[in-house]
Amino acid sequence: MADLFGFLRFIINLILYPFALAFLFFYRCLQWLGLQPTAHNYHDNIVLITGSGNGLGREIALAFAKAGASLALWDIDDVGNRETQQQCLAILHSQNSSSRVRVYHVDVTRAADVYACAERVRYDLGQVTILVPNAGYVSGRSLLTESDSDIERTFGVNSLSPIWLIKAFLPYMLDANRGHIVLVSSVLGVHASHGPITYVSSKHASVGLSRSLRMDIHATHPYSRVSVHCICPYIMRTKMFNPLTNHVLLQSVVPIISPRYVAKQVLDAIEWRRDEVILPYHLKYIAFVADYILPRCLTEWFLFKVSGRRPLDAFHKDNEELTREKRKKHAQTVQKENIDLI
Repeated sequence: MADLFGFLRFIINLILYPFALAFLFFYRCLQWLGLQPTAHNYHDNIVLITGSGNGLGREIALAFAKAGASLALWDIDDVGNRETQQQCLAILHSQNSSSRVRVYHVDVTRAADVYACAERVRYDLGQVTILVPNAGYVSGRSLLTESDSDIERTFGVNSLSPIWLIKAFLPYMLDANRGHIVLVSSVLGVHASHGPITYVSSKHASVGLSRSLRMDIHATHPYSRVSVHCICPYIMRTKMFNPLTNHVLLQSVVPIISPRYVAKQVLDAIEWRRDEVILPYHLKYIAFVADYILPRCLTEWFLFKVSGRRPLDAFHKDNEELTREKRKKHAQTVQKENIDLI
């Protein structure tokens, strides 16, 4: 089996190297021509990030704090959001920056709450110039076993909340003729996979939203300086996908990425004005080979080798382990209380 994986890795590298060399040559030509990323002064920017209480949202907030931006942090996890705020303030204070960080408790699935809190942010900090709809949700269940409320929440957080946010902030960006909307989607929003069907569907919706919105702005405001970016990362080591990280195979070919790396790419996408970013970068070439060169049977075989035929089993095992740990802790607490009573 190890020999088979080694041979597969060799074939994939053999196919991908020409693409990598072509990209490197193109990038060096840009450098030789003197093309550089757009100089961005984040000190006069107000950045709104949803899902900032942990994981990728926290790392994006920290990255913008290091760049000197003022932050509006939205989450329903008040404790985690306060921790993110304290870490961002510590960074800003170390730089003697006057930028501010405010936290807000918002359920982004409720349009009325989004619109109301948008007014509060404008009153507290000013007009948002960089909008990062990052909040995400995955139930970890298959379509036939997933509850209706979980399906509604999946689409509410992943697909509908970016729309409410865009409606709340885009008109002001267009009036000011400046701004960036950075939608955080997923590789699964570009290339479908088995398992979390509703999550995959909701992420396809967010990718489609970014592409359609970008074209609409170009059509209706051809000289606008408002940009739309879409970040599509592979599995990250975050709270949401921790159950999967230990069960994904062939990580030497398709590595699990860190949220800190993805956060850096968010700022790079703004500075380089990249429309759509797939992470890690070489995944787009693997997808091209899988879609247009390999037959479907080999593509599915490779996908099943990476994630298994039943990837959601990892979520169930993780939930079962958490349940056992909670029961064990509860039993120990009860036993301790009984001993104290004796």
